[in-house]
Amino acid sequence: PSKSNIIDIFALTSEYDFLVRQYIEDPENNVLPEPPSSTQMALSYNNLNDLKMISDEIVWHPVKYRLLFGSKAPEELRAKIKIIKLPNTTLSDGEIKARTIQLTNEYFGVNNWDFGDTFYFSELAAFIHQGLALSVASVVLVPLNEESSFGTLYEVKAQPDEIFISSATVDDVEIIQVNTPNALRINR
Repeated sequence: PSKSNIIDIFALTSEYDFLVRQYIEDPENNVLPEPPSSTQMALSYNNLNDLKMISDEIVWHPVKYRLLFGSKAPEELRAKIKIIKLPNTTLSDGEIKARTIQLTNEYFGVNNWDFGDTFYFSELAAFIHQGLALSVASVVLVPLNEESSFGTLYEVKAQPDEIFISSATVDDVEIIQVNTPNALRINR
């Protein structure tokens, strides 16, 4: 007899989630945690074997985070969020930066994404605009990689075993006066 039903389970473990969030928050930690292996997951969730049929085979696929924007993200995914604030806002630059990071982290909440999704910056920009409606006139994303240009990170695809998380901090948010080609790194 052979297995006739293969059940692929993609899972993000709470331990890996916790370790990655600790890694992002700790400026001294430079070692990105590894997701558990398929074998580790099979051993951890062995009790699910009692629920499957005899002809079923469960194959575990650990999901990993794909870091965006901050200094802990891969070089090609690092960026500055540049904001033009409204002249009549009562918020300081620091408050706008902190609120931008808070909104970005809320947008990248684990429950808001499926594995293998595509990130569109226009959706994040709209979310920031909505959260800072009376304080922000413009929100743009400018890649830091020398080989990238404006718009490069406006669409980022994840692999089927990846989910997005932002590693941006207030240092990755910049308040600018106007959107100039120089400020946006637009290649001419």
